[in-house]
Amino acid sequence: MPRTAPPATPRARLYWTLGNALMLIGAILLAYVGGLYTQAEYGRYAARGDTDVPPPAPVSAPVARDAEPAPFVAPLPFVAPRLNTADGRLVSDVADVVTAGVPSLVTRLVIPSIGVDSKVVEVGWEIVQQNGQQVAVWQVAEYAVGHHRGSANPGEGNNIVLAGHVGGYGKVFKNLIDVKEGDQITLFAGGQQYLYVVQEQIIVHEEGVSAEQQAMNALYIAPTDTETVTLVTCWPDRGPEKFKYRIIVRATPYGTALDPLSASASGWTVR
Repeated sequence: MPRTAPPATPRARLYWTLGNALMLIGAILLAYVGGLYTQAEYGRYAARGDTDVPPPAPVSAPVARDAEPAPFVAPLPFVAPRLNTADGRLVSDVADVVTAGVPSLVTRLVIPSIGVDSKVVEVGWEIVQQNGQQVAVWQVAEYAVGHHRGSANPGEGNNIVLAGHVGGYGKVFKNLIDVKEGDQITLFAGGQQYLYVVQEQIIVHEEGVSAEQQAMNALYIAPTDTETVTLVTCWPDRGPEKFKYRIIVRATPYGTALDPLSASASGWTVR
């Protein structure tokens, strides 16, 4: 097929050049968007609990356990956390240096009632400046469920804190609002399966509340006296109230009861 020659007149050549440039830009944008879509689809697939593909990494790599201490005081993962950032991440005050316990053993989370079957990855925190104060901002796994470093593993008799996105690419907890009392949760850890039963779902208001309210909310991801699974996500995922609330689901081992937190003057809503 004969090659098309450029137009003869200057104006026509200009239009011809601009047309080709626009087509090239369009092709580049199409390839870029297609690449993002493919990456997102792969991330969702890799995060599924029923696949053997390595799970996606958190948004950024957690701090290494044997890393040299930072020049400021390192945070304790579950001390005085606040859930009040605009992007929905969990925030903790920087506390005394404490050696983290056993690394996360949880590899998979299944909630049949809302169709969740996801890999679990350990997440840490990042030190940032907020209002002139150093705070530890929790990472949230992009596609999978994140297990908070420093919280318990199944069988340890303490609080197992798991967080996930309600929006974004993964949306692993997009239907956490629909979890009800009596629903079952299965955790896979150390080659075993652990069955838990949902005891309650709480919605807490995080934006614009008092420091006392934030401290009360923080108790949900603090250590507990009995084995508890605590699931956390933001709510809602759109609208004028976007990310102003947190959904917290609490579950206990099958056949046991929940040791309730005192809800006096807390403003918690239990569903």
